[in-house]
Order: sequence, then C-alpha cells, then structure tokens
Amino acid sequence: MCGFFAVSSAKDNIIDDLFLGTFYLQHRGQQYCGLSTFSGDSIKIRTHRGLVRETFTNDLGGMNGQAGIGHTALKARQPIKLDSKMGEFTICFEGNIVNLAELTDELKKQGHSFYTDTDIEVVAKLVAQGDDFVAGIEFMAGKIRGAYSLVILSKGKIYAARDKHGFRPMVIGKKDGSVAITSESCSFVNLGYSIVRDVKPGEIIEVKDGEFETKKIIHSDLIQYCTFEWVYTANVASTIDGMSVDMARRNIGGCLARRYPVKVDIIGAVPNSGIGHAIGYAQESKIPFDNVFIKYDYASRSYTQPTQAERDREAKVKLIPIPAKIAGRSVVICDDSIVRGTQMKNDLVVKLRKNGVKAIHVRVACPPLKAPCMYGVATRSKKELAANEKTIEQIREYIGVDGLAYATLEDLEKSIGKPLDQLCLSCWTDVYRV
Repeated sequence: MCGFFAVSSAKDNIIDDLFLGTFYLQHRGQQYCGLSTFSGDSIKIRTHRGLVRETFTNDLGGMNGQAGIGHTALKARQPIKLDSKMGEFTICFEGNIVNLAELTDELKKQGHSFYTDTDIEVVAKLVAQGDDFVAGIEFMAGKIRGAYSLVILSKGKIYAARDKHGFRPMVIGKKDGSVAITSESCSFVNLGYSIVRDVKPGEIIEVKDGEFETKKIIHSDLIQYCTFEWVYTANVASTIDGMSVDMARRNIGGCLARRYPVKVDIIGAVPNSGIGHAIGYAQESKIPFDNVFIKYDYASRSYTQPTQAERDREAKVKLIPIPAKIAGRSVVICDDSIVRGTQMKNDLVVKLRKNGVKAIHVRVACPPLKAPCMYGVATRSKKELAANEKTIEQIREYIGVDGLAYATLEDLEKSIGKPLDQLCLSCWTDVYRV
C-alpha cells in the first residue's frame, strides 16, 4: 500500500493541489511522504519521514510549478530522482514486484549499483533503459512480475501507467485547465476535480499542460482488481473502478445480515473500515447501528504499520470503547477482516467483556484469510494467518466470542458488482493467477 497524486496545469501553480491531493492519500501510507515539481527547466524533489501535513505545511517554499507528483508510503521514501539518457526524472510507485531479487541480480550483472533494496529503484532503472518514457515503461512492464501503478515527472510532462492486470486502482480527474491522476478519487472532491474515468489496465498516459493522451495499452486477457480495496484499503469516499467504496461495504454488510441473522441489541463496528459494513448490516437487519468503539482521531491504521509489534501497539491504543453502549447488551461487531486474531482476542474482546457486554457476535466482511498477499506491501506469512490452521469454530473459540461468521466470495462478487474472474482472490483461495 502506497498512494500517489499527479497533477498538471496549463496555467496555474499546482503546489496547493499537489500538497492536498497527496494529503488525502495519507491512509495509504504513514511512514514517508514526498513531493516533486517541475518549473522552468528544473525538477525539484523533497521527501520527509512522517505525515504529509505535519512535515510539508511549512516546507513548501521553492516548490512552485505547473506539474508535479506526490507520494505517501509505508516503507520507502518516494519520489526518487534519476538522471538518464532521457534526462532527469522523478518517479513514484505503488505495488509489489514478486521477482524483485531476480531483477536486482540481473541489473547488477549489467553493471548497475543500488542505493536501496526497494522496488522503486528497480522499477526506475528498468524504465530508464527505454529510448523514451513510453518505451521504458513498456520495457519495465515486460520484465516485472507482480502489481504496479506509477507516475513519472520529466521536464514538463507526466507519464502514468497501470499494470496490465489492473491490481492497483488509478483514476483520472479534471477541472478547468488541470488534469490529475491518483490512486483514489477521494483526493478529487474537495479540490474541485471531477472523475473523468479510471486508467485502463495496461494503459500508459502522457499528461502535459493540463491535457492527457493515451500513448499505449499493454493488453492482457486477465484482469485482477484488488478486492481488498473495497473491503478495507480504500477511503470510504472513493470510487474504485466505477464502484463506490461506501456502497460496496454497505452491500457486504447487507449480505452478512441476510446470510447470518442473529438477535442482538445493537450493531457495532471496528472503526473505521468496519463502519460501512456495520451500517449495511444494520439497515438490512433493522437492528440499530451504534458506536461501540470510537477510533481516536490521532491514531493511525494498525494493519498498515511496517512491523507486527507496531501493528499490535497501534491496534491497542486506537480504539476506545463506549461503556454506556456496551453494558448488559448483546452486539454484532462488524470488522473488515481477521488476520491473526490476536488483536480481536487480546484487545477488542477484552474491552467489551470488561465493560459488561452480554454477548458478542463477530461478522467479517471477507472470507477467512488463508494466504499472504504477493501484490502489496502489507503481507503476512501463512503461519501468521489464523484461518490457515484453524477452522472457523476454532477461531471463534480462540478469540472468545459467542458467534463468528464470514462473508463469502459470492457475497463479494454481488456487493462489488464485478465477476469473480476479474477480482484478485489470492489471499482467500491461495491461488495466484499472475
């Protein structure tokens, strides 16, 4: 998980849109952030460790320009800057390169040296081997195995590309005189951009002076949209490949209510990603939704932290129970997923029991996670996944709840509105099609 925002204008300074557009992707990465702009004849780049608003609010001086790219990341500073036969460029990347070690060894044998062991450096070096940026992106796409979306800033131009399977979301927006391309449409709304369309799988786009043009489409018969974007990853205000994240989550909650009805007093959620699922469950079941937990506003997402210790710590501090809503009542708690089950067992259930809950029924918005994701940063090994070795009944006993049920693949297909053969299901099926 990472997020990027790219913007080009025919007439206006883009730094405010670039700064805020990148800020609206903070949920996709909280460890590093960076901005790069072009003005006159020079490319400027600035990166920080930390959050966008905290680090850039008073550090935008000298970054004016008519084109720029920004990035939020979990584990690597981006953008990075390279000089090549095509001239200087900066590049942002989102995804995961499965054959990274193989490509790194190949490039070293060709005489390349590396400053980091990150995907972005390999991607950039592969792109730089092209005669132009379109050819370079096509060359890179033919070498890597995995998922990617990327944006490149050269002198006055931006290039954007989405992998041919469409794993990572990518959307185009436009307002008077400006074009933006970003990981999620939640970046557009408050900045005045309207969605034009999603970038097509395999599409390479050139953006210049507030206009965009398709330069090439790398074809594939296999489309694999990341299902987890709708279940958890994306901001609820986004529309991913034509489907509202908020509506998809409410649809999943409705499916859970129909498939697994239970008589309780209230429907609650593990915020924030569980809220949409819980509202859908409440609407379908006619049982009221209420705040069982509140996420503390200044806490981060726990799933996206870089280490398990940091994930556990963030999960423990971010959720505050509401005792008045819990005592003596039976509840359904909707969550986006259960990974290891330890956070549910050692934190959420403990807090609910301590505050006098009568019964806890958990409803999970996706099937049991049985395999690690090969196409994103937030991966787990099989042995860490509760569902890899335990049955649903054993997981229920382990986390200590009165009832436990999961959405099915058919529920996801119906809720998202895309056929299963176009959805990446690897983390539930342990079948990797790419």
